[in-house]
Amino acid sequence: MSVGILLNVIVPHAPVLISALGGEPTPEVVPLVSAIGRLAQKIARLNPETVILATPHAPIAVDAFGLHVGDVLRGSFAHYGHPTLSVRFENDLALVDEIVSEVFEQRMKIFEIPEGTPLDHGALVPFYFLWEAGWRGRAVVLGSSYLPDRDHIGYGRCVERAARALGRRVVFIGSANLSHRLSALAPSGYHPRAHEFDREIVASLEDGDFARLARIAPELRALAVECGHRPILIAVGAAGEMPVRHRILSYASLFGVGYVVAILADHSPEDQVP
Repeated sequence: MSVGILLNVIVPHAPVLISALGGEPTPEVVPLVSAIGRLAQKIARLNPETVILATPHAPIAVDAFGLHVGDVLRGSFAHYGHPTLSVRFENDLALVDEIVSEVFEQRMKIFEIPEGTPLDHGALVPFYFLWEAGWRGRAVVLGSSYLPDRDHIGYGRCVERAARALGRRVVFIGSANLSHRLSALAPSGYHPRAHEFDREIVASLEDGDFARLARIAPELRALAVECGHRPILIAVGAAGEMPVRHRILSYASLFGVGYVVAILADHSPEDQVP
């Protein structure tokens, strides 16, 4: 069995990007939302058996990676005043078990995120776009940890091996927002160097220099108040650290926060370009 990950992408998770929550997109938002929509349509056309998503906002531990267990993954936007706006996917439990086996084999640690724990917005927003595009397959949701960068890359490698071991047709999504300090409107306030973090991420993805992503200085990440570096590193590991038809689909700074839509590795048919 050797199908594995067909498509490996980075998608932002700001609820404001969903029109039902943020209203009709303003001109500066349109290219970003359009890129996410095109990518969601591409994924729907590929119709993967499973979408694996890494979110920075799942429960987190110092020395272990979280992994949602239980038969069903679900969540709603009730915290944003829209309890009926929700998603629900069957969990791919066989793939979850295989990921756990691969992680243990590498002497890394996993902790279970219990059944019934609602999906956080880092998972909900990308899944909402997939739901709207008509995709109804199974899902696996991963958290990150406070472990070093190399462990996040290693976790991604475990995920890729697990998908290949089961012969799954998989799409991997790294759910990632970038700096939260790009303007005076930013939720964490403005910092004059915050744009450097976004520039490093975007340039690395654009050039296919994935090794550069693990060399971003911790102090730069901290001052940017980012929430995307760890899921991106997991995605890099799942891509085998090798770019394949990689490209940036959109980048925008909105309300002081940076957002990127990108493809790290694309093994889909050539006519599936979004």
